[in-house]
Amino acid sequence: MTDTTLRHLETLRAIPRHPRKTTVGEVHAHLLGAGFEIDKRSVERDLHKLSTRYPITCDEGSRPAGWYWQEGAADLIAPGLTTGEALELELLARYLKPLLPAGAWAGLQPRLSAAKATLNTLAATPLARWRKRVAVIEDGPPLQVPDVASEVLATVHEGLLRNCRIALDYRAMEAEKPKRYEVNPVALVYVGQVGYLVATFWKYSDVRLLALHRMSKPEPLDATALQPEHFDLTAYLREQSPFDFPGIEELRLELRVHGWLARHLEERRLSKDQRIMPEDENSDTWIVHATVRESERLVWWLRSHGEQLEVLAPLALRKRLATEFAALATCYRKHSF
Repeated sequence: MTDTTLRHLETLRAIPRHPRKTTVGEVHAHLLGAGFEIDKRSVERDLHKLSTRYPITCDEGSRPAGWYWQEGAADLIAPGLTTGEALELELLARYLKPLLPAGAWAGLQPRLSAAKATLNTLAATPLARWRKRVAVIEDGPPLQVPDVASEVLATVHEGLLRNCRIALDYRAMEAEKPKRYEVNPVALVYVGQVGYLVATFWKYSDVRLLALHRMSKPEPLDATALQPEHFDLTAYLREQSPFDFPGIEELRLELRVHGWLARHLEERRLSKDQRIMPEDENSDTWIVHATVRESERLVWWLRSHGEQLEVLAPLALRKRLATEFAALATCYRKHSF
């Protein structure tokens, strides 16, 4: 397709169906946002030209004048998905699918198909090309995502939507065989790509975490799910640290790091109050000060840098890591080749 044809298609997509309407200025802004270089006067000429071929009309009697698809007009090209809307749906399908209820996802399929067709048709436009120029990857080693049975995910979503209790088999990590439970779904949380159901058992109020990939034989029940009183998901994640989210306690962290790690921390700071200063003029070591939340993930991060990083404070954390590294050294010496 020529650039003019692509621009005309995007112009038609920007026009709403009666009784809604849009101004020339709004269409112009839409085209600029979609990557087309055009002035407002040219947009106005395009609209009048397109109105001779398509059932679009300008309400000349109002100020500002508004363009719209005539009432009863067939769905030809518009009002369909704009390139921006198609891109949003494409990225939603790519990154947010696990967060959508199964029923809602099924209902989106026609829109997702339309989005894909729109982006393929307008592949030469800047917004359509955007989907091939962005990506999200995980930190850390490329661990395989555990499989979750489709019926498990659908039943969990149903339980959360309907607020109904679920019966399911669950195998704890240390257990050899699963056990049957009745659970009250409370919330759904993803750590990376691994999903967990926040729930209570039977009539108990203590909140548990159940990994979706350890569930099987799910069955929605007619009983209403019992919700823990005054439960707040954000507060639960912050205060209970079930996934080792940063906790409440703050640490005044002091580190000795080598030059490359200091440069890394200048780009990805540990905290807003972080300070980095050279230890002395003749060495490539730096002292880092930062106030951070206490968590096991912090300890994992400190461990991961090995001899490139030394904890100077707090003393309890320094002693813990010293003990662990001494045990690790003993292990390597014992099993050396």
